[in-house]
Amino acid sequence: MTVVQLESALLYDANMYVVIGSEKTALIDTGTGFQADASIASLKKVLDGRPLDYVFITHRHYDHVGGLGRIIKEFSPVVFAGEADAVPLRQGDSESTMGTKFGGKIEPMDVTGLKDGEKFQMGGHNLIVIDTPGHTAGSISLYDEITGALFTGDTVFVDGVGRTDTPTGSSAQLIDSLKKLRKVDCKGFYPGHGPALEKDGNEQIERGLRTMGV
Repeated sequence: MTVVQLESALLYDANMYVVIGSEKTALIDTGTGFQADASIASLKKVLDGRPLDYVFITHRHYDHVGGLGRIIKEFSPVVFAGEADAVPLRQGDSESTMGTKFGGKIEPMDVTGLKDGEKFQMGGHNLIVIDTPGHTAGSISLYDEITGALFTGDTVFVDGVGRTDTPTGSSAQLIDSLKKLRKVDCKGFYPGHGPALEKDGNEQIERGLRTMGV
């Protein structure tokens, strides 16, 4: 399985990761979409003629979902998000997704809700869904049990954790989610913002717990 991070010139855009398996491909988060043409061109280059099978949304916030509409029109993937965050995407809720805060708008979209522990076969690798509420009620992480790659969204970053003072955020849930992630053998660490790491992902989770006073 290959992981490629799409570049963005916008500092507030979420990290966008393309996951290439031997059988399936996936995009994890879509950024704001304010530079959608450049993102789509980069994504096509990475896919190299292959279809985009899946899009996984780690949580509802606009810097992660704003580009989803264009991605759907261009590639027609199946889109997934944690059920609690899939609801406002299906409803086109620009308030709880913080679209209005970013100066954007969410249109109603077809998004399938995920359950904790669901597995997606990519071809030689499985992406496993881990419910990690706290930053939002429907935040998820994704874990490749073969390589140890962990995609954390805004649950935990290098030397930091996601804020909990936005709609549906919860510090108590975030702590529980970090405790859940500390049980995962995390090697590659791919957060929603900031640098990604090729190793020592578990140390970032422990630092996140210390940040939360645990």
